[in-house]
Amino acid sequence: MKDKKALRKEVRARRASLSESYRKSASKIIAEKLFNEPVWQDAAVVYLYYGCQDEVLTEEIINAAFDAGKSVYLPRVVSDTEMVFIKTDSMEGLVMNSLGIYEPEMPEVDLPKEIPELIVMPCVGVTRKGDRIGHGRGYYDRYLQDMKDILLICPAFDCQIVEDFKTDKTDRKVDMIITESGVIRI
Repeated sequence: MKDKKALRKEVRARRASLSESYRKSASKIIAEKLFNEPVWQDAAVVYLYYGCQDEVLTEEIINAAFDAGKSVYLPRVVSDTEMVFIKTDSMEGLVMNSLGIYEPEMPEVDLPKEIPELIVMPCVGVTRKGDRIGHGRGYYDRYLQDMKDILLICPAFDCQIVEDFKTDKTDRKVDMIITESGVIRI
């Protein structure tokens, strides 16, 4: 059984080998599959992420959430170990952080937080059982440690599906994986 570090490197290489046109078309297919899910259609509050580098592109998902009148929250890294989700009303005003990720600016006052009905979260790799390999910094696992009954959805390209690997006790499984080939419900 491979460890996460080795799999992370392997899957990043596979994902990086995808052409830009393939990434765009597969991301569009993934978005459409998400939009057809009743959990997406019914959710009023969604936590999303802005896809960067070679990840599934999520701009269409974010804009669809705005168009549907959903409350949209995007993550912002606030330290080496912590991120927060900030309510965002448009794509304008997103800034690139030191990791090359677009995120909302910090509000000057604390805004009330709404509990999400679903969280769409990134991955480097994921198993068909829902075990997720993140980017290795643990932001999502720490953020989610006290959030138990929230549906976690992981959009991923087919090449990001991996075999079982050794997980840590703090790793959080996802409930649904959406790839260009289909939907995997855990």
